Amino acid sequence: MSVQRALLAAVALLRVTAQAAGVSGTAFGFATGTTGGGNAAAAAPSDIAQLTEWLTDSIPRVILIDKEFNYLGSEGKCFNCKCCVPDSNTCGSSGQNAIALASSSWCGTYPTTTCTYDKAALEGINVSSHKSIVGVGSAGVIRGRGLRLANGVSNVIIQNIHITDLNPQYIWGGDAITLDGTDQIWIDHVKISLIGRQMFVAGFDSSGRVTISNSEFDGRTSWSASCDGHHYWTILGYGKNDKVTFTGNYIHHTSGRSPRLEFDNYWHVYNNYWFSNTGHAFDVGEGTNALIEGNVFDQVKTPLLTPGKTFAVSSSDMSTCNSMLGRSCSANTLTTSGTLSASDQSVLSSFPSGGSRFNLLDAGRVKSSVLSNAGIGKLRRSRASKKKDRQYAGITPSVPASSAAGSGASPTGPPPQFSWTTIVVKPTPLPSGPPARPQGS
Repeated sequence: MSVQRALLAAVALLRVTAQAAGVSGTAFGFATGTTGGGNAAAAAPSDIAQLTEWLTDSIPRVILIDKEFNYLGSEGKCFNCKCCVPDSNTCGSSGQNAIALASSSWCGTYPTTTCTYDKAALEGINVSSHKSIVGVGSAGVIRGRGLRLANGVSNVIIQNIHITDLNPQYIWGGDAITLDGTDQIWIDHVKISLIGRQMFVAGFDSSGRVTISNSEFDGRTSWSASCDGHHYWTILGYGKNDKVTFTGNYIHHTSGRSPRLEFDNYWHVYNNYWFSNTGHAFDVGEGTNALIEGNVFDQVKTPLLTPGKTFAVSSSDMSTCNSMLGRSCSANTLTTSGTLSASDQSVLSSFPSGGSRFNLLDAGRVKSSVLSNAGIGKLRRSRASKKKDRQYAGITPSVPASSAAGSGASPTGPPPQFSWTTIVVKPTPLPSGPPARPQGS
C-alpha cells in the first residue's frame, strides 16, 4: 500500500506541476485578449509524432515543450536536388544558394547547381486554433521544422521556445514562424536561429492582431546571403490589415529585412534593441504605417532603408506626439549607426484601436532590459514586476524585470531597476510580391 500511495502522490504532483506550468503573463498590445489553450491541463508530448498531432488537432491545448523535439530526417532528405546560385552568393560555401522549389520561379535564370537538404523544414507544422505552445525552462527546442498558422487560425500563444536548424545553408530552406490568414497571435520569449529563409513571415492574407514580444532573432550564421556571417532574411510583414505590436525584442547579427514591411498594415515598434546589422533594419514599403519609438540601434549601418509611411520618433517630436496622440512618445537612440529620419504624421493620426494601453520603458533602460529578458529561459519575474502587473490593471509589462543575459549577449551586471510610463492612447480607426532578392532589397 505504501508503494501505491507513493505512486499516486507522484502522479498528483506531476499533474499539479503541469497545471502550474503553461503560459506566463497575459497577452498585451494588439494581441490583448489572446488566451491560447486557456485552462486546458498542460501536458508534454512524448515525441515528434505526438507533438505534431497535438498541434494540428482541433482540441484546445496547453502543450509543454520540455525537451528538444528534433524533426531532422523525419521526412527524409532530398539528395542532389535542383538548386541555383543567386547573384548575392559571391562567397561560395560561406554564402547561401537557393533551393529551386517546384512552386516558385524565384531561381529564374540563375546558374543551376545541386544540393542536399532536409525535407521537413520546407513546410511548417500547421498549428490549429486555441493552442498554447510553451517551453519549460530553457529546454524547449523545436529543431528542423517551423510553425505555420494559416487559413483562419486564431487564438494561439507561442512562448519560451527555440526554433532552429531549418536548412540554414539555403534560401527557401524553411521559415520559422508563418502567419497567413490568422487573428489574435501572441509570440513571446521565443528564440529563432539558423533559418534558411524568414525567421518570421506574415502574409499575404491578413494576420490580424499580433504581438511579438521579448524574443530573440539571432542572425549569426555560417551561410550568409550577404557573405558576412549575418542573416539577411529576418522579419517579413506582408499581411494585409495587420495590427502588430513589436516590443522588447533583440534583433542581432542581421543584414536586412529587420523588418521588411509592405501592404496595408500597422506596426507599433517600441523598446527593442538592434545590434550589429551590416545592411538595413527597416524597409517600409507602400501601404504600411510604422510608428517607431523608444528603440536602440547599435552598430546598424542603415536603420531605415525606405521610409514609406513611417514616424520614427526623435527628441524634437514630443510636441507632435502630445498633440496627435495625447501622450509623449519616446525618442529612438542610435549608436555607431546611420541616420533614422522619418516624420509622416499620418502614422500618428491613423493609430488603430485595440491594444490602447501599454507600458513604455524609459529609453535609457532599453538595452539592458532587452538583453536581460529577450529570448528563451527568461520567464521568471521579480516581485516588483508582478506588483506592476497589478498596478497596470493586469496588463503585462512589455519587458519584465528578471534574469541574466543569454548566450551572445553582453554582460549586464545586476538586474537593472526600471522606471515605467503608463500610456493610454486615444485610438483612431485603421484604414482599411513575392519576396525580393537579397541585393538591392
